[in-house]
Amino acid sequence: MKYHGKKRYGRDYNSRSLADILSEIVEKPQLKKGYNQTKILKLWPEVMGSSVSRITKNLYIKNGVLYVYLNSSVIRNELLMHKNKIIESLNEKVGGRVINDIVIR
Repeated sequence: MKYHGKKRYGRDYNSRSLADILSEIVEKPQLKKGYNQTKILKLWPEVMGSSVSRITKNLYIKNGVLYVYLNSSVIRNELLMHKNKIIESLNEKVGGRVINDIVIR
């Protein structure tokens, strides 16, 4: 993208904000996937609530699958029953299809 800004004292004054530049960089497909996956992991406590996030031992994403390790078999069974809703909620929060499945252990 070429910018033809005003010249003053031999210097270009670019009016693009740092936020605009970073947004443009993050939108590149190779970066967007990793960014959205990181965002999903950070959204887990917000979407699931403090009680579930407290018993979550480990959380990671591989090939579109969110792996969740919990300390409670009771909560694990409850989450398994609502797996599709959890996938939908996380993807909606991040604004795109990042998670295709969840494995809860």
